[in-house]
Amino acid sequence: MKLLLPFVLILSCTQCQGNRMKCKDPSEEHLRQKLLRHYPAYPFDIMQDSIIDMKKKKCPTSINGTSELKQDRSISPWSFRINEDVNRYPQKIPEAYCLCRGCVTSKESSMVSEPFYKLVPVMHKTSKCKKGRFVYKVQYIKIAHFCVCRFH
Repeated sequence: MKLLLPFVLILSCTQCQGNRMKCKDPSEEHLRQKLLRHYPAYPFDIMQDSIIDMKKKKCPTSINGTSELKQDRSISPWSFRINEDVNRYPQKIPEAYCLCRGCVTSKESSMVSEPFYKLVPVMHKTSKCKKGRFVYKVQYIKIAHFCVCRFH
């Protein structure tokens, strides 16, 4: 009996571990609704409004007045790249980057082009599991939305 008891305990613990629920991600719709409860005006359409570069653009020598894109018509032109994090929702967020160090219309070295940041709410995955699903918490991250010119 003394030899049988440890064997039974080991076997029962192994079975318990095998029956543990693995934690899964909640559905995208669940995360979207949770984020909307915290931030009803969340700009989910920002991905459609942002044209992501397949290759990095360069600083133009003049303003492109014929472009339909405001980032091309600006004296501080910018473009977008993807800020990606698999442990948050949304996983992909477009983020502006400035194309020039200075401003297109200014020859003065006292003018600089810099990103304008805004705090954006996201759902960040925690290591906690509840009812078989990972728990996500609201956090705010700084994301560059566009570029502006200012005196240095």
